[in-house]
Amino acid sequence: MNDLLQTGGLFWVTSRAAGTAALVLASLAVGFGLLSSSRGNLGRRVAELRPLHEALALATLAAALVHGLALLGDQYVGYTPVEIAVPFASSFQPFWTGLGVIAFWGLAALGVSYYKRALIGPARWRLLHRFTAAFWLLGIIHALGMGTDRGAPWFLLMAGLTAAPALLLLLWRLLEPGTEPAAARVPQSPRV
Repeated sequence: MNDLLQTGGLFWVTSRAAGTAALVLASLAVGFGLLSSSRGNLGRRVAELRPLHEALALATLAAALVHGLALLGDQYVGYTPVEIAVPFASSFQPFWTGLGVIAFWGLAALGVSYYKRALIGPARWRLLHRFTAAFWLLGIIHALGMGTDRGAPWFLLMAGLTAAPALLLLLWRLLEPGTEPAAARVPQSPRV
């Protein structure tokens, strides 16, 4: 343990664990969110999962924040606050790091917007909330592109077991017959 503290390895291990936790939590949040908003009998039965969806989404943001902040103490790369906060500003693997930064800021903005949905308007907020899947997918791509454990069997199994059900639910939602495009459901303001 003393070695970890002296070499900055504790920050790397913390960031690695928090990044992995964020990936799992985000996949669960997306999966439960898709389940709880499903139409028909399935949606009515699982609507009670919305508080779990919210808790998982907030836990995702906390884990992703710890993931990024812990990198500031890691001496291997020597990230700066700008490299952690600004997409593609990193000198180390800027593309993959940039995708992770975009995923975090996108999820954070959408997460905060939940608490401002009355101001945004429920229909607009639901439309915005659909972008959550895109930011979640960017997070997965970030992890698979540069994560330390990206090729480890345990990581691939864990990522697959948590992401695959959410991906299948997302595909089901996108391909579900009889659903109108989101834009068609958003009420238009009257012309003046």
